[in-house]
Amino acid sequence: MAQPKLRVLVDLSMALRGYCGIAQDVRLLYKMLALCPDVEVTGLVYHPRKFSPLHTFLRPDAARADRLANQASFLWALSEAEIKWPDLWPLRALKQLHYFAKTFCTGRAHWDRLDTETFWSVIWRLLFSPTLSPHDLPLVREGDFRLSNLSNGMVYGRALLKGPPIKLDTRGYDFFIVQGSRPFRISPGTRQIVRHHDMIPVREPDTISSQLFIEWHHKAIRQSPSNAFYVCNSEPTRDDLTAMYPELKGRSTTIPCMLSDAYHGESNPDAIRPIIDLRRSAAAGATPGRRLKRTPRYILSVATLEPRKNFVGLIRAFNALKVRSAADARVRNLKLVIVGSPGWKYEPILAAMRDMIRRGQLIHLENVAAEELRLLYTHAEAFVFPSMGEGFGIPPLEAMRCETPVVASDVPAHRWVLGDAALYCDPYDVAAIASTIQRLVASDESDALRDELVARGRERTKLYSLERCSRQWRDLLYRLKYADEAGTRPGGESRQAQSVKQPAVACTGS
Repeated sequence: MAQPKLRVLVDLSMALRGYCGIAQDVRLLYKMLALCPDVEVTGLVYHPRKFSPLHTFLRPDAARADRLANQASFLWALSEAEIKWPDLWPLRALKQLHYFAKTFCTGRAHWDRLDTETFWSVIWRLLFSPTLSPHDLPLVREGDFRLSNLSNGMVYGRALLKGPPIKLDTRGYDFFIVQGSRPFRISPGTRQIVRHHDMIPVREPDTISSQLFIEWHHKAIRQSPSNAFYVCNSEPTRDDLTAMYPELKGRSTTIPCMLSDAYHGESNPDAIRPIIDLRRSAAAGATPGRRLKRTPRYILSVATLEPRKNFVGLIRAFNALKVRSAADARVRNLKLVIVGSPGWKYEPILAAMRDMIRRGQLIHLENVAAEELRLLYTHAEAFVFPSMGEGFGIPPLEAMRCETPVVASDVPAHRWVLGDAALYCDPYDVAAIASTIQRLVASDESDALRDELVARGRERTKLYSLERCSRQWRDLLYRLKYADEAGTRPGGESRQAQSVKQPAVACTGS
C-alpha cells in the first residue's frame, strides 16, 4: 500500500527580501519540496516587513471576479516595500494607531487560496525569479499558495511584548516550515520546523540594524512551540544555537543550504563591460574618472553592504595591495568589483569606496541578475569574502561553481562549509587579507594554487546539490513524522545521527 504524501506548509515571506542569502534558501527549499513526488507543498505568502496593509479577504463563495480583484489588491500591496502613510499628521497618527492595534489585537491569521491560474506570473516575479530558472516555471504555475494578512511585525511584535502568538489554522499539514523562529499557535498534528540560519544578532550585535532585532531573535526562540524542531544550515550554527539554548540539542539537526543550478562556468568576456555599464551603482556618490575601454582584470566580492561583511577591511586591503605591489603589472591593472545594495550601517562602506571609484580602481554594482552574476563570477581572478561572521555563506560556493578560486575569512562556518577548497585569512588583519589575495593573483605559486583550488571547489560544491540536500530533508521529515506517530521524540538519538555529517578535510591556506 502506497504511503500517504507528506503535506508541508512553507513560509515564503522571506523570499521577498532580496536576491541571496535567506531569500535564496527559501526559494530553493520550495523547489526541492515541489520536486519530491511524495510531498505536497503549499506556500504561505505574507508581507515580510514590519507592517502590512490591513487586508480583508472575501469569502470562498464570493463571485470569482470579486475575489480576483481582492487578491490583485493584496498582491499589489505585497510588492510595495513600505506603507505610504498620510501626509496630514492627525490622519497619519490615526492610521498608525490602527496598525499598532491590529498588530497586537489580532488573534488569528486569515488567509485565502491564491487563484494560481490567474496570478502565477505575479508570484513568480515577486518571489521566485531572482533564483529559479525558467525551467522551474511549472513548479509555480502548478503550485498551491495561500495569501495571508500577516506581517513580520505582527509576529515579532507580539513576541517582543510576550503576547500570545497568532493562531494559524494548519489542519491537514504534517509540517509547517518557517524561516527563523516564528511563534505561532498551530493546529494539533502539525509539527513546526524552524530553518535556523545563524546567531548573528546575539553574537555580533554591533553589526545589527536595530537593538529590537536582538530582542526579537531571542524571545522568538524562547516562545516557539515546545516541540519545534530546528534545522540549522551548518554545524557551527547549530553549536552556537545549542550553546545558548541547551534544551534544543535534542530538537535540532544540520542540513546545509542548497546551491542554485543558475551558477556554473560560462566564458563570455565580451559581456563583462556591458554588465558593468548597465549595473554600475551611484550609491557612493562618486563618478569614475574614465570609462572602461576594455574588459578589466578584477577580484570580486558579493554581499549586502552592511558591517558584518567587512567591506571596509577589504577595500583597505585592496588599497594596501596596490601600494605594496605598484610595480607588478598583475596588481597595477587589477580592479575590485563589489556587487551589493546598501543594507544598514552602510555609510562608512560607501565613504571608503568613493576615492577608489574616482581613481577607477573600484567598481560598485547593484541589482545584478543571476545570469549576469554568473559571468562576473566566472571571469574574476578571485572571489574574496572576508566577513566577520557567517551562519553559512552562499556566495563563495557560487564562485566555486563558476570555477573561480576563493579567499574567505577564517570563521567556523567557512571552515565547515568550504573545507580545503578556499584560502583563509584573518578578517581583522588588513595586511593578512592583502597577502592572501596577493598569493592567489600575483605570486610565483598563483597559477598552480588557482588550479588546485578550482579542482577542490568543483568537488566541494557537490555536497550542496539539490539532489543531496533533498534526500536529507526527505529523510528528516519522515523520521520526524514516524517519531510523532509513535509518540516519541527524535531527541534520543546521538549528535552524529542528528547531524548531516561533512567529510573530514584538512584545511589549508590560512
